[in-house]
Amino acid sequence: MPPIPIRAVQANDLPQVVAIHQQAFKGFHMTLLGSRFLAGYYQTVLDYPDSIFLAAVDGARMLGFVAGFVNPPQFYAMLRARKRALALAAATHLVLRPHLWRRTLSSLRRAQSLADTGDQPHLAELASIGVSPAAQGRGVGNALTLAFLDATRQRQATEVMLTTDAHNNDAVNRFYQNLGFQCIRQFWHTPDRLMNEYRITLSQVQLVGEGTPNDT
Repeated sequence: MPPIPIRAVQANDLPQVVAIHQQAFKGFHMTLLGSRFLAGYYQTVLDYPDSIFLAAVDGARMLGFVAGFVNPPQFYAMLRARKRALALAAATHLVLRPHLWRRTLSSLRRAQSLADTGDQPHLAELASIGVSPAAQGRGVGNALTLAFLDATRQRQATEVMLTTDAHNNDAVNRFYQNLGFQCIRQFWHTPDRLMNEYRITLSQVQLVGEGTPNDT
C-alpha cells in the first residue's frame, strides 16, 4: 500500500477538521459544544506558534488529522486568553444541555492549571487525533501519529504526552501501547471519567503497531 500523503493543516482546512471531529467523536464533550466551538478551538491550535497540526489527505479530501503542540503550558495560556470567545461559541449548546456545564468547568480548571505549570519546551502534547469513518482500516491513525512524533522531534522536543479514556476504550489504549507509549498515571477528569496519561520518549520511538485510534 502506498504511503498516505500527510501535510500541514491550513486555515481553509478547518471545516473538514471540524466535520471529521464530529464524525469520529460522536457524543464526546467537545463535539457536544458544537461546530462553532470546535472551529474556535482548532483555530487556536492553528494560531499557536509551536503547534503541530497535520492532515492525511487523498487529493482534496481529508482522511484524518492530528493536532498538538510543543510546550503545552504556553498553548493553554493562549486557550485561557480566548475562553470568553470560546464560551460564546458554545453558549447555545450549554443552554440547551445544562449537564455539560460540569464537564466544561472541569476542562476549564484543568486548562488553567496546566497553563500555570511553567515552560516545558521539551514536552509536546498530542491533543486530538481523528480519522474519517470512511477511511478507517487504512492505517491513517498510525501514519498521523508517527508523523506527529517525527514533527515533534524536529522541534527539538524530547517527549510526547497524551491522555485518553481508561474505560471502554481498549482499542485506543492498545494502539498507543503498541507504539511504545507508557501509561504513567491515571486521574479522574470528572467523577465519572477516568483518564490514562501516556508518555513516550522520542529517542525510544519504534515504528511498530497497527490500528486507528478513535478519540483522545
